[in-house]
Amino acid sequence: MVLPPDHADRVIATQRARVEKVAMLGTLVLIGSAFWWLLPAIDGSVEMLPRLGPVLGIFAAGLLLMDLIDHGPVERARLAVIACIAWPLSLAMAVDSAGSGDRALAAALLIGVAAVLLLYSREALSVSLPSRRLRGFGGLAGAALAAAVLASLGTELTMAGAVVVAAVLPVIPDLTAKDDDHEARQSFGVALEAAEAEMLTLRSKNSGLEQAASLIKQAREEGWKKPARGMVLIEEAEREAERIMAMAIDINAIRADSLAAVERSEAVAVAAVGPRKAFQMGDREAGHGSLREAEMLFRLAKTKAATIEEHWQAAVDSISTAEAAISEHSGAAADSVRGILAAAHEALDAEQPSEALHIASSIPAHIESLAASAGDAKSAINDAELAISAAEGELALRNADRLTEAKEAMAKGDAPLAKGLADSITREVRETTEAMQEVQRALRQRKQIIAGFPSGQAGEAWAARLEEAEIQSNAGEWTFAAEALRTLTSDLQAFQVQMSEADELLSFVQEEWIALRRRLDSSNIKADDSDRIAAENAVKTAADAYEAGDVQSCLAALGRADELIENLRRRV
Repeated sequence: MVLPPDHADRVIATQRARVEKVAMLGTLVLIGSAFWWLLPAIDGSVEMLPRLGPVLGIFAAGLLLMDLIDHGPVERARLAVIACIAWPLSLAMAVDSAGSGDRALAAALLIGVAAVLLLYSREALSVSLPSRRLRGFGGLAGAALAAAVLASLGTELTMAGAVVVAAVLPVIPDLTAKDDDHEARQSFGVALEAAEAEMLTLRSKNSGLEQAASLIKQAREEGWKKPARGMVLIEEAEREAERIMAMAIDINAIRADSLAAVERSEAVAVAAVGPRKAFQMGDREAGHGSLREAEMLFRLAKTKAATIEEHWQAAVDSISTAEAAISEHSGAAADSVRGILAAAHEALDAEQPSEALHIASSIPAHIESLAASAGDAKSAINDAELAISAAEGELALRNADRLTEAKEAMAKGDAPLAKGLADSITREVRETTEAMQEVQRALRQRKQIIAGFPSGQAGEAWAARLEEAEIQSNAGEWTFAAEALRTLTSDLQAFQVQMSEADELLSFVQEEWIALRRRLDSSNIKADDSDRIAAENAVKTAADAYEAGDVQSCLAALGRADELIENLRRRV
């Protein structure tokens, strides 16, 4: 059987409703009892005041009956406090009701009620020291109320005193109880007073103890609740104060050392203000009591001053030397070196002399590279002039303008551009000259090349390619002509290889066909046979294609002829 998810809640709600009904019934019964008890006083049969106290007690019990249903921590505490106050009152009422007969029974019942209330209050309020003290104050209030009730009822002084003593004796241990940290709290209080007195003395003589004072304040706020934590904070405050005092002694020596370094750096570089600025900031932080920050700033000022003292003059000299060297050069390459020099100036202005020295030290190597590039460019221009002077015709005229551009670039100081132009001129002249010589050698062998051409239309295509190469050479396009002749020669060699292979295949097929025809005649396969006619035509087509230089058609016809010959051979 599967229960619904809210089955437990519904069962609890049902049970609670039943208990509440019972509690309501009990409350009504108590109220009815109080009314019954008060009824004789209403019609004047008895005095009202003696009966009013029990009635109020019954009404209070009716109201507290609902706390027995929930009976949570708050309800238990409320019931326990009421029990602390009520049990002395019950005891006082028992003393007042003492006598013989029914009065003795009533007194015994009230004493039993007082005992139950006393036991419940001591059990419910015995967990911690605050609960015990609450129990003590509640019992003390109950004793006071009991004394007032006994005095109003005119009880004998001896009996009243006995009741008050009996009510006060159980609460004395509760009121005088101390927790486990009582001794630690006393020790903390003594240590706190001593630490505060010492801190006042130290702060009157020195600054920078704000952190230690803050720890003392935190110890005062937390230590009364947690004495161990408070003692730890006091110890930390004492250590912090000792460290600050020791640092205050050392900071003077650090400051003097930093000041000496700053003054030496100012003697080397008057324009450098970084070390002095850092030193002044350190003085300001020391005046505010921030000794750690002051120490860091003093050390920073000393470091900057040492760097300036060591590298400043060397950086200035290196930059001056580089400026003098670069002034002799011009052009785009020299401008790039001037950019490096500007970076060195910026580093020096930023008071980074070591970086400025590093940058300026690399400039001589760049200048040497400029000189080497200029020498290479001049040599390349000379080679280009020699190449152009040895060239002829259009080649010399076409490259003369580029040589002029190279010389202009050299005059402007752009050695890499000048060298590139000159090298390109030399390379073009050399390649063109070599191509011209190659073309001239090939054309001198024109007859040998033509002899390798096939006859027919294929030969005309080869001749057209040779003629195109001649036209390019006559136009001075030697490079294109050389490339055309190289391609022509390579293709012609490949064609001749193919023709040789086709010739071998054709000879083989023709020999096979001649031998097969004799066998066909003897086998009575006449010349008018369709397969024989087809084979004869295929062999003839292959021979005609070979004579025309059509290698692909020749090979295709030979393949067809071989297939037909094989078919005829099977018929023999």
